[in-house]
Amino acid sequence: MRLKALLVDDEINILRNLQQVLPWEAEQVELVGMAKNGVQAMEMVHAHQPHLIFCDIRMPIMDGIAFLQELRDVDEEAEVIMLTGYQEFEYARSVLRFRVMDYVLKPIDYDALEQLFIKATQHIRGKLAESRRSNEVLHRMQDIAFEKVLLDYIHGFHREGKQHVHHEGFELQTKAVLFALESTQLPLTANLLNAFAPVLKELGQHLDGRTCMMHVGDRFWAVLLIGSLGYVDNEQLKQMMEKLSEPYSGQTGLTIAAYERVVDLGELHDVWTRLCRELSFAKQRYLIVGEEDNVQYCSNDQKVWQCTDDCIAAIKHLDLAAARKSLHQLNQLLREHSSQSLQQVEKLINAVIVYMLRELRRFDAISLTMEEEIWQQLKGTCKLQELIVLISCMVEAAFSEHVNKRPQVSIHVAKDYIESHLSKDIAAEEVALYLNISVSYFSTIFKQHYGMTFIDFVTQTRIERAKSLLRMTKKSISDIARAVGYTERRYFNKVFQKREGMLPSEYRERYALGNEGIKHA
Repeated sequence: MRLKALLVDDEINILRNLQQVLPWEAEQVELVGMAKNGVQAMEMVHAHQPHLIFCDIRMPIMDGIAFLQELRDVDEEAEVIMLTGYQEFEYARSVLRFRVMDYVLKPIDYDALEQLFIKATQHIRGKLAESRRSNEVLHRMQDIAFEKVLLDYIHGFHREGKQHVHHEGFELQTKAVLFALESTQLPLTANLLNAFAPVLKELGQHLDGRTCMMHVGDRFWAVLLIGSLGYVDNEQLKQMMEKLSEPYSGQTGLTIAAYERVVDLGELHDVWTRLCRELSFAKQRYLIVGEEDNVQYCSNDQKVWQCTDDCIAAIKHLDLAAARKSLHQLNQLLREHSSQSLQQVEKLINAVIVYMLRELRRFDAISLTMEEEIWQQLKGTCKLQELIVLISCMVEAAFSEHVNKRPQVSIHVAKDYIESHLSKDIAAEEVALYLNISVSYFSTIFKQHYGMTFIDFVTQTRIERAKSLLRMTKKSISDIARAVGYTERRYFNKVFQKREGMLPSEYRERYALGNEGIKHA
């Protein structure tokens, strides 16, 4: 990389000597200008942003100290070497607060100056390389935090009652094109995922936006195009899906669904759920899902699907009473539908059963034997009452299967509970009571799974949440402390510093996306 340098002195002979004596080409430094006073020098600084500046102290119009003071208002990084007479040295020391790299006394020893010049260029290049490395780390951290926010939206954690998502103040484009990818036969290995990188980059450049690919669960991956997006048509969506399938060339088992329009972030959860349901019944490789589609295996009645999701969630959390309650509500809704169109409700029940099978299989809540039995019954059953009974049998069987894996289930449910109650004072006894197991048993299986105590896990989770909020929001540090369960900022600072080696304010200063206007109180 070529560096840029600027010479500032009112003595033309010194300017010429510096221009001729210093090894500019050997050190790959471009001399971008020579100025006779600080005013001319500032014009050149704005025009060229030099890395290195040689500057005299005594000059007409604007002297070297005034120039340095004005320079630091616009450029903190440029390295400056001051040229000064012996009698001016004490005067020159007054600019120490403006960070000068070194001083050169007049008359100039050009051999010594050449060594200083080489040393300065090496220092600048080292500083630039370190800055690039730091930026790469920072950008990766920002990418991870960015994807975490998007995943929270997809999972629906931004909604009321799920308090473990904080995205206020996060400068994120609010429009997205969403694709759901399902890989049923060929796993998306690291090598295959790397093959998606150039495809995602090309799509992002095409739409002048940002792309990311995230594993949402089981065989499902989300691809989002984020940016100042207005409209996409079906032809564009089809071309993008074909582009996304290129890394899978020659392979089978990949199905892609796209939503027909650009969506707000707040819509991601509902749209994602819709795409995954449609993929359950897709017979073609590419599927475009519309808002008013009357797809054979899909109903627009959100209450039916909400009851289905509630029932699945209750099984996952080993809450049989809640599962039966949701199942009862689901049966009532299906019977109400049957009075309007028996044929349509039978298709709907088939869709619900297939969807529930897929979701239960995802967290291993149904055995392969039971799944095969249900498929066989589903093929030979078309009557409404028999289909409703089949759903009830499936729920009871799934609960029985899942309850035998209580330790693993309890750990996952405990983690969800902790993350959704971080702003409160959480105790192991409270979580054990929620899981309906003894606190000693809970503490044992928790430490076996995570390799740390409950308290250490909660503290680690709180600090990770705090780091995310410090990077991504403009919340005050006191507000962040309260959001992650610390009522006193002083204690929060102490815990944070012990774990991260710096204060929260220092962490924000170093890693925040943009710290203009951030409150530190």
